[in-house]
Amino acid sequence: MPTDIIVETSVNQTRIGVVEDQKLVELYIDIEMKQKTVGNIYRGVVKKILPGIQAAFVDIGQEKNGFIYLKELEETLSKEGNVRRLKEGGYITVQIEKEAMGTKGPKLTSHISIPGKYIVFIPRENSIGISKKIDNEEERNRLKSIFEKYKPKNCGIIVRTECGGKEEEEIIREIQFLAVLWESIEKKEQYVTAPVLLYKEVSSALKIARDLLSSKIRHYIVNDINLYHEVRNFINEISPELTEKIQYKDEEHLFQYFLIESQIDKALQRHIWLKSGGMIIIDHTEALTVIDVNTAKFVGKKNMEKTILKTNIEAAQEIARQIRLRNIGGIIIIDFIDMKAEEDKKMVLNVLSQELKKDRVPTTVLGITKLGLVEMTRKKTGPSLTSLLFNRCPRCDGRGMTPSIKYIGDHIEKEIDFIFTHTIYTKIIIEANKEIIEWFHLNGYKEALEKKYNKSISFIENNTLTNENYKIIKEK
Repeated sequence: MPTDIIVETSVNQTRIGVVEDQKLVELYIDIEMKQKTVGNIYRGVVKKILPGIQAAFVDIGQEKNGFIYLKELEETLSKEGNVRRLKEGGYITVQIEKEAMGTKGPKLTSHISIPGKYIVFIPRENSIGISKKIDNEEERNRLKSIFEKYKPKNCGIIVRTECGGKEEEEIIREIQFLAVLWESIEKKEQYVTAPVLLYKEVSSALKIARDLLSSKIRHYIVNDINLYHEVRNFINEISPELTEKIQYKDEEHLFQYFLIESQIDKALQRHIWLKSGGMIIIDHTEALTVIDVNTAKFVGKKNMEKTILKTNIEAAQEIARQIRLRNIGGIIIIDFIDMKAEEDKKMVLNVLSQELKKDRVPTTVLGITKLGLVEMTRKKTGPSLTSLLFNRCPRCDGRGMTPSIKYIGDHIEKEIDFIFTHTIYTKIIIEANKEIIEWFHLNGYKEALEKKYNKSISFIENNTLTNENYKIIKEK
């Protein structure tokens, strides 16, 4: 199955799509004006210790203090022989595990880990863990013997799935690369004044290249020449044999070119039609995600049981793709069309399980409940696609959804691009409410667009308009 990674950069964001057999299966969005911090390592200052909630708050130099569980902090200090330093004003090296959200600061961990392409390097540990997806016992033993021989002292290693089958030389090179990186971080610890950033995790474009680019990937295509050179240089350091897979394409709207844009729009819809005429419906609640399957337009020709089985199998394949694409985490309940034969039920569950193996995020199919529902879980790894691009609707008390400012802003930008590149108009006036206008002025976004097209954009504030009901006036 041909798999490509498509990276499209624009004025205010970078979007990365993983495409399998021309179908979008994973989507990552990096908003330039919102810096991601997960994976960053800081030297912080313990500001408050709250035994009542078993947590400590640590100043890492951000607007909000991060929080860390007290037990974890004590374990780390104990390993360092610094139990007595566990007090307010003490120093601790921490890593951001979850971004700050709302009034909460970032969630921190003192269990530092530095991911590479083939391994995750864990300083101040002494263990070797191997991915369960490497299930060949002979290969597991081979890898274990390599790491036992070359692993630096006082560090742990988690062997990633991609490490399976790799030559010893490649593995040693990555161990050495990450060991040197950690050594440089340790040196900084000694002379910097906390709070301070010790290590910054690479951008999403580099991270995806590091984690996903392999012999199985056909191309990594990017539309920004500077990013193209950055990714090539980065990959050349860790996997030189993969460098030639990175390609530059001078196409501004790369997602449209590869027919990805329409697939994103479909991934935001509640209803998804299947090729057979069946349908799946996806609903999100606070506690879980519910997915319903029905035959809809597909009624079959003769055998109803075969019709139901065919619809359920097709639905299982599409559900697995949608879960990855929408980044749905937590508890997921699937209501397949009722099947009488146990053999048919097993077949559908087997198809679902096989399709979910393509997902890098851990998933577990728990089986069929007494009510005939399939119950499964998927690890939460950041915001879902829906929550990233939509906001809760304030006009219906949070029961529905409305497009986010970012989503509307992206659509306005596409209209601006069409007008300035395909028509004779040289000036645009956008009539919109205050929220939309403020978004365009954030971090010089309006000025960046004007500079890009060398044309004028101005605004008229009209707060009687909803976010979606903006107006564009064109002038020559």
